[in-house]
Amino acid sequence: MQNEQNEEEGVVTENETSHAKGPTMKWDLLNSEFMYYSSVLKVVAPAVSSDLERQKILPWVQKLFRPEYQTSPLREKRNKYLLALTLTILSDELFGIFADAPPDLLPELGEFDYEPVPAAEWEIDSMWPETLANLPEDFKKLDCSVHSSRAECDKDHKLDKILDQEFQFLLYLTKPYAALLEGRYESTRVATWVQTLCTIHDESCSSMRGIRNDYIMALLGYLHDLRLIGPFAEYPPWRTLRPLAEAAKLACEHKPVTDPTSPDASEFLAHQPIPSEGAFCYIAITGDLIKSSFDGSAI
Repeated sequence: MQNEQNEEEGVVTENETSHAKGPTMKWDLLNSEFMYYSSVLKVVAPAVSSDLERQKILPWVQKLFRPEYQTSPLREKRNKYLLALTLTILSDELFGIFADAPPDLLPELGEFDYEPVPAAEWEIDSMWPETLANLPEDFKKLDCSVHSSRAECDKDHKLDKILDQEFQFLLYLTKPYAALLEGRYESTRVATWVQTLCTIHDESCSSMRGIRNDYIMALLGYLHDLRLIGPFAEYPPWRTLRPLAEAAKLACEHKPVTDPTSPDASEFLAHQPIPSEGAFCYIAITGDLIKSSFDGSAI
């Protein structure tokens, strides 16, 4: 009788140790998982934007934290519901079974169907297909800068879908920042870069898609600061797109960031506060060796 009670409560006695290594490990994992979801809910639940949606969360938390859901038969079910609840909260809206108050007896998660969630605005944004549709008929796509043959490119398509989704989202984020650029030449340069990056699709390999996403992430960062420097100080290449690290290094060779007389350095200093007394000292750090102006040796 005592052994049955211990098994129900997830307690392992010394006499049961040799026969309970599996259940003990499972109990530990379920308990750790429960603690993790509890910590996550403390962070994400208060961040839900709607007061009405936040009010729906509390009854579910109270339900899943009740004593009966801390017993062995219900721990795994409890954790599955906590996971589903957490994912629902991350969408900033409670849907499916969580849209209503919890029932007295929770069904298995596989016993009911989830209502389809409408696509996010960035998922249905038409900027990418419209850009491709407006390309001139004689437009030539960029060559692959990663693989040496078409056969190698054809084998590299495992990450196409996820990389395209990432690009679609980042492209959507660039639109409002690009519209804030005041200079006509900068606006034209951004539009040209966006057009070039959009052409890396369809038959392009996953490696080129990854390079494309690196560029759009960097471009988004510069647009956030309303300035175009680095590789985006020039128009995009028309033959191929080299990896961003190589392009950034090449841009630094033409316009070294360590040169205090460069236009970029002057622009940076012009936007800094001027002290009423004393002076500010700015230091540029680089991983490359720099020749000393004293004796010509590398330092």
